[in-house]
Amino acid sequence: MTLFEKYSYKQKNLALLIIAVLLFAVSYKRAFSKTIETNSYINELEIKKLEALNSQKEIQILQKQVAQLNKLLGKENVSVEEVQQGFLNFLARKSPRISVKQIDEVYGFEHPDFKINTFKIELKGDFISILKFINTLEQSFDDARLIHFQMSSEKDPVTGKIDLTTTLLIQNYVQKVYQ
Repeated sequence: MTLFEKYSYKQKNLALLIIAVLLFAVSYKRAFSKTIETNSYINELEIKKLEALNSQKEIQILQKQVAQLNKLLGKENVSVEEVQQGFLNFLARKSPRISVKQIDEVYGFEHPDFKINTFKIELKGDFISILKFINTLEQSFDDARLIHFQMSSEKDPVTGKIDLTTTLLIQNYVQKVYQ
């Protein structure tokens, strides 16, 4: 064993220290870093697993919130034609004693995230029928929401009869789709 006898203990210890540091660096690179990376990946997957398990509950909560907003705001993403036709069908079913005097052009308000359509509709009929219809409209019509109504009496110049005219403003919201 004459190979290591020519070196002093100080040189041997230094060489041993350098070899130990190199072995530690190689083992860290090969094994320890992979283990630490895998452990952090496992922790991340555990978090995602918990989120996935809770996602069904979150979806149900969000669906309930959307249903509550739809009750307040009316169904979303219903076209103008569908709202107008739905209103006319609703009026014909619920209150045949009321007639439509005029439907104005739809006013649309553009927001970056959604569009608000406002419908102005004038109705003719007697006071009790219109009040019952407005109550039913607020409770049962889902395509849009009643935001305002105004009643006024007008005298018909031809017949001399006094008619009650009611102006309704209803709104619905349309979500903008980005492409």
